Amino acid sequence: MTEHRLGINPGFLTKHRLNLAGLDQADSKAMIAEIDAQPWVDRVCLNKQTLIIAYEASRHNIDELIAIIEKYGASIKDSWWSRTKLGWQRQTDENIKNNARHEPHCCNKIPSGNRFRH
Repeated sequence: MTEHRLGINPGFLTKHRLNLAGLDQADSKAMIAEIDAQPWVDRVCLNKQTLIIAYEASRHNIDELIAIIEKYGASIKDSWWSRTKLGWQRQTDENIKNNARHEPHCCNKIPSGNRFRH
């Protein structure tokens, strides 16, 4: 079993890889430190120009992460594949957020309003 940071629910954990453009080596350490300091981030690392991150998406999304990246002068690589992946990642975050808010119902009850009519 993998250890997670305190407060991270592994059921709502998502992992993404973001290809970055325009990131200076000097700014990369400060950017990683700021991202790592976020309480919703479980793990983060930078491999050349690829940011690998795992975070809890039940209350946060990838756009919050992109705002931090852009604060340091970098951006998501502008290519068809990166834009497509970013769309999938946003959809994944939205699905996780919706699943976190969902209240399950009991399967043994008759649904309200649909009672048997005689």
